[in-house]
Amino acid sequence: MPTLNTGGIIAGAYADKVRRTLFALTKEAVSQGLIKQEDVAYASAILNQLLYKILVEELKCDKGDMVRIVIDYEIKDGKIVWDYDKLKIEWFVRQDQGRIDEAVRKKVEEFKQTQS
Repeated sequence: MPTLNTGGIIAGAYADKVRRTLFALTKEAVSQGLIKQEDVAYASAILNQLLYKILVEELKCDKGDMVRIVIDYEIKDGKIVWDYDKLKIEWFVRQDQGRIDEAVRKKVEEFKQTQS
């Protein structure tokens, strides 16, 4: 069973990445006439609706956070059938840059003192 894997992407761009990835994965099947481009677009729209409900409505994921979406699918009777039971979403929350900069500065200063 093939797998759609978006790789790491900012949450605000997940829908476009899902669509582009699915078209890339099904390019050969489209050229062989196993599935129509319209059906690929429809399948990505259906998945993106579910992902919106999960990421935005349920998790309240920020657009700047990073996500990775992985789901298996198959092409059956000219349609994409998603294996929703295998849907996996990884969510990496963006941290406050000021907090990160302060931690780096503090630890660099401590490190420098131990090196003297």
